[in-house]
Amino acid sequence: MAEKKYISAKDSADYEQAQVFDKLRVGNEGVYYKDGLRTRFIPYGDMDRAFIRVHEVNGRMCCGSAVFHYFRIVFMRDGKEFGDTVSEKEDVMDQALAAIAAKAPKVAIGTANA
Repeated sequence: MAEKKYISAKDSADYEQAQVFDKLRVGNEGVYYKDGLRTRFIPYGDMDRAFIRVHEVNGRMCCGSAVFHYFRIVFMRDGKEFGDTVSEKEDVMDQALAAIAAKAPKVAIGTANA
């Protein structure tokens, strides 16, 4: 597994021009997302596949129950997951995957079964 690469946002021109999709930025060189208080950078050459994983969370409320959905973009290399970011907005994560596919055609989009 490659070491985590962190950037300082002010040091990266690619970060500044990257498309913003909620907490994820898709640039020409790779993707950027928050990991704690730092911004993590994953170059396209370091990932083989990216896909969305849906998490359902059952919640009880005073007037009943509800199901909340969270959408996680997962980044894989050599068959192993090594990074991810979460959003509550499915359409935004779909747009982010489309942007990754457009900028990095060698990165497979979707799960191995898709």
